[in-house]
Amino acid sequence: MNRFLLSSVAFFALCGCHALDGAGDAVASSTVGGLVVLDAVSVINTHKTLDDHLVSLITGKDCSSVRASMGDYYCIDQPGNVPTIVRTSYCYKTLGTIDCYTEPVEADAGQFYGIRVDDIPVTLH
Repeated sequence: MNRFLLSSVAFFALCGCHALDGAGDAVASSTVGGLVVLDAVSVINTHKTLDDHLVSLITGKDCSSVRASMGDYYCIDQPGNVPTIVRTSYCYKTLGTIDCYTEPVEADAGQFYGIRVDDIPVTLH
C-alpha cells in the first residue's frame, strides 16, 4: 500500500508538467494520459485497475481484471484472517548446500548462514 501511495503522490506531483497550446488541448490529453499512467501504476502495485478498486469498494469483494484475464473469477470473497503458525529455521552452510533446522546447532555455529521465518497457514479439518 505504501508503494502505491508513494507512486500516486509522485504521479500527481508531475501531472502538471506539460505544455499548453492556445486551445487547451494539452489539458484534456494530459488528463486522459494521466489516468492511463495512474491505472498502470495501480495494476503494477496492486494487480487491480482503478475501476477494480471502485467495484471492490462497492461490492465488498476482491475484484480484479488481471485475475479475470487469467481465467479466474473477476470478484472473489475477501480472504479472512487465516490462522498461521510462525516457524523459525536456523540455516547452516554445508558441502554444496544449505541445511536448515528448527533449533540452533551450536556445533555448526561457524557455518551459520541465517534465519528463515515462515508463516504457515493452519488448515482445520
